[in-house]
Amino acid sequence: MRLLSVLSLSLSLLLTAGPVLAQPAVPATTQTSVAFSRPVSIQMLVVHATDSKPGLDSRLESLKNAFGYFKYKGYWLLSAQQNSVSIGDSTTFTVEGGRRVKVTLVSVDEQRARVRVEMSNKDGKLLDTTVSISRNGTFVVAGPRYEDGILMLPLRASY
Repeated sequence: MRLLSVLSLSLSLLLTAGPVLAQPAVPATTQTSVAFSRPVSIQMLVVHATDSKPGLDSRLESLKNAFGYFKYKGYWLLSAQQNSVSIGDSTTFTVEGGRRVKVTLVSVDEQRARVRVEMSNKDGKLLDTTVSISRNGTFVVAGPRYEDGILMLPLRASY
């Protein structure tokens, strides 16, 4: 339950960070925008946010402003994964701590891609939400505890 509270707070804080917008889940059939037919490239970074090792991994420089909303002193890239998906298709990424993140492309138009993000571990589902990511933008999911900090999962939708 604490994880969901942290994730909810993290999602709320990030709404003021820039061109990313979280919205309640809406069935794709209610969308009025003309959908793109080409695939969308989804990239997920796995970042360890910690106080024990201050600093910013140089590969995360473009996310520095988003990290400013959190209390940690250090942000270090653990891995980067990428895959292309079409509307209705999913891709699954592995995350430290035996977690999996399934990303499903719900819809896409000229301005944004709507994706469903589901995080789970061996005990079950930890998160299930739908967010809108501005075209070529990034949305940061923050939450699961990892070592002496948390994992942050910046998701980028490129098309």
